[in-house]
Order: sequence, then structure tokens, then C-alpha cells
Amino acid sequence: MPASPSVPTASASAGDLLALVGALRELEAGAAGLVHGTPDATPAVAPPATLGDRLAILRLSLTVPGQGLVPTLAPFAAIGHEWPAVDALLAGKAAEAHALLEELADLGLLRRRLHNRVHLCPRCGVCQLNFRETCPPCGSIELGIERLLHHFACAHIGLEREFADGAELTCPKCRERLFQLGQDFERPHETYECRQCHALTETPHVGGQCLRCTHVFAAHEARLGDVHAYLPTALTPRALELGRLTALQVADLLFDPEARLARLDWLVLEARREFLRMQRHAGCTTLLHLRFRAGDAAFAWFRFAGAREVRDLGRHLTASLRELDLAAPVDATAMSVLLPETDEEGAARVEQRLQDLFAELALRTPEGHPVRVEVQAHTWHAAPDDVDAALHLVRGGT
Repeated sequence: MPASPSVPTASASAGDLLALVGALRELEAGAAGLVHGTPDATPAVAPPATLGDRLAILRLSLTVPGQGLVPTLAPFAAIGHEWPAVDALLAGKAAEAHALLEELADLGLLRRRLHNRVHLCPRCGVCQLNFRETCPPCGSIELGIERLLHHFACAHIGLEREFADGAELTCPKCRERLFQLGQDFERPHETYECRQCHALTETPHVGGQCLRCTHVFAAHEARLGDVHAYLPTALTPRALELGRLTALQVADLLFDPEARLARLDWLVLEARREFLRMQRHAGCTTLLHLRFRAGDAAFAWFRFAGAREVRDLGRHLTASLRELDLAAPVDATAMSVLLPETDEEGAARVEQRLQDLFAELALRTPEGHPVRVEVQAHTWHAAPDDVDAALHLVRGGT
């Protein structure tokens, strides 16, 4: 007899079904892997911005003299603006242009210039906000604008629709017919009417709602946010030269490494320290005030001279002085030179060296006229009684 065909049991059918489901799931996972990548692979994490990225931003700020890094409107950005050139520079980096620009500005490597001002959500700090009028008594946003009528005869003021009597106007208070605008009645202004509680108000509350986090707040609670353009500072080229962002502030704010000239504030500080030292110890200090002149008039040499000329002057001048001596431009027409522990005789020798130096440099105006340097010396053999007056001289005063 032929063998009877086997009949699958219930347990066998269930096992086959589970195997089929498993196979389908594997096929589904494989298809997803082809479309979206391997499911088990760890998502790629964007690298953070590096020192090189920050230096590249500083370099970028120098490419547009006088303008710097200017923002453009971007409705979906947190602050409503973006800096396209910086965003392009940071493509693929887990960094926000605005945060890095603010960081560099805090370090003194960029200067902020106000470009725009936006309102920000007091909860999440984004500027995607909606402002709307609300009813003062009930808070409803269902406000409509209605016109008011003022009936001269009985002084009743009400909504225009309350006066409507078919095609005519009738005062709801005294029932008198209104005929002539300006003679029987006037329309003084419009008012807000709440569709919920029917309250009338001329000054509804203004509230805000954040479109990002849905927070509802009073309009006065919105934060103000300043949006800036970012321009390079005197430290920007120095940071690029040294390849670092810190350890620049003191030395470079007080000293011009190119021209080897001190800043005036540093010169004044050192003069004050010298005067305080003289209060405790004997000694003398001389200040030389150098003023550029063309003909009989003061000449703004620092304004017209090129960067190379200023560097050459600074390097030659400081090379003729001692290491402790300081020279700083006072304004476009003058310089101050501080000579610690120097009396009149020593100051005269320094003045002669400087005059010889200026004769060798042969400074000239843009028109080719010779520029001479007048030198005025002030020597203190003891600490000045009026330090502020002495510092006024250091700053170029008379």
C-alpha cells in the first residue's frame, strides 16, 4: 500500500509561520540598509569646531575691509539671522556660527557692530514669535474691530451696529433718528470688541507665543536680542600670525609689534608708575614731546604715512632708545617719549640722536614738502605735586 501523505500538525504549522515572519523581517532590514545605510552602524557625529576653524573665521573677517562678517535674514535660525560665509566655512561641523563669533568677540579678536535687534522667547531664546492682541478681561484672541457712533443730542456712544435700524440710524438710547454725519452724530474712532465676553477696549493686551516651544507670555516679557556684524580688531592679525587665540590681550593691546611703538595708555600707565616710584626714591624722569610740522603748521604724519613708513619710523626710533624707554603716538601729529632716570643732559643727547634720525629719514608730506620734528622736553627731579597735570603733559597736553 502506498504510504499515506503526512498531515502537518498544528505545532509544525506555527513553527513554519514564525520562520516565515523572521525571514520577512530580515528582508525588510536588508532593504532598509540599502536605502539608509547599515542599520547597526553608529550614526556619524559631526566633529566640533577646531582652533583652525576659529583662525579661519578670523582670516575671513579680514577679507572685506570695513564690513567684516555681516549677517543676513534667516527665518528659521534661532536668532533670525545667519552668517553665510561662516556657515559655509563650518560645513559638516557641529558648531553654530553665531556662538563661535560671540566667543571670538569675547576674546577681543572681533569687534561687534549692531546690525539688527530681535525679540526672543523668554523660555527657549528663539525669535520665531507670534504677537497677537487679547481681551483684557477674559484673555480671548477673538477680537474684532468695530466703529463707534456718538449721538450729539443725548451724548450716547455705542457700536454702530446698535444704531442700525434697517437702512436708517436710530439712537438706541433716546430713539431719535440720525440723519447728518457731523451734525447729528460723529464717528470718533474704532474700538476692539471681544467675541467671547463682548467687552469693549481701546487698548487690548498684546501677548506673545513662541512658535518653537509654544510658550505663551506677555509682550513685555520677550527678551531683546542684538544681532551683530563682526569686524576684525588690532588683535586679529596677531592671532593669525601666532596661530593662537589667547595670551594676546596684554602684550598686543599695549604694544604694536609691527611698529614697535607702545600704545598711549601703556605710556601713561608707565609714567604714573614712574611718578609713584619717585615719591619713594630719588631720581629723575624726562618726557620728550615730538610734534611733526610742515611749514608753520602741525602735520598729521601718522594719518598720511603708509604702514611701512610707520613701521620703519617705529623700529628706527626704538632702536635709538634704551630698552626701558617708551615711545607712543599721541595723535596723528605728535609722539611722546618717556625717559626714566634721565636728566636734562641725558635728554639733550637723546634729542640730538632723534633729530639726526629724522634728518636721515627725511620725512615728507604727500605733496613732497619736508616734515620737521619739534621736540619739547619736561624733566622732573622729584615726583610732581599734581600727578594728573603731569600725565596731561604725557598725553600731549600743554
